[in-house]
Amino acid sequence: MEGNGGAGFTEGDFTAAVLAGGKGKRLGMGKTSLSIGGEPVLSRIIAVLAGIFPHILLVGQERNHGLAEFTGARVRAVHDLLPGKGPLGGIYTALEYSTTSYVFVMACDMPYPRPELIRRLLERAYGWEAVVPRRGEYIEPLFAVYARETRGRMERRLREGRLKIHELIDELRVLYLEEEEIASLDPAFRSFFNINTPQDLENAADP
Repeated sequence: MEGNGGAGFTEGDFTAAVLAGGKGKRLGMGKTSLSIGGEPVLSRIIAVLAGIFPHILLVGQERNHGLAEFTGARVRAVHDLLPGKGPLGGIYTALEYSTTSYVFVMACDMPYPRPELIRRLLERAYGWEAVVPRRGEYIEPLFAVYARETRGRMERRLREGRLKIHELIDELRVLYLEEEEIASLDPAFRSFFNINTPQDLENAADP
């Protein structure tokens, strides 16, 4: 594939990262333990990402984060470099551990990532600091691409206790993937469905 902005992307320019630190308080279980039809959600996610990316990072909150069973030749588990900083800390950690120019980031409780949508985000990444889906006034910063060069600004925010991803995005050169284009690739917007409650988990079993 070519790496020239709109026409395609070079796989070696990208790493995938799955943020696997959610405690799942409303679920009553850690989010890495989620399963649908007996299959771990994290395994489903990894299977999709492995068809696109040469390297996948699983970002946990601590060293003993229970992710070892999901690792392999192309899948590596890492722990937050600045613990207790929420999703922004996970994104920062992924950028630090990555050796590629860009990192696609998603959460571990999103069981239906659409490969076509992920590829479109990657195609649009060149020349931007982030590519973020947007539906109306809502953005999806946990299903987005970030340039590794932004990690310094993330670290400053984390050390200052400024943890809101939306505020960081306001500072970046961002390309927004708009609703109409998203719908052409994922008509039901299933890529953004996430599991926060027992009802969500029940709904996830019926795509």
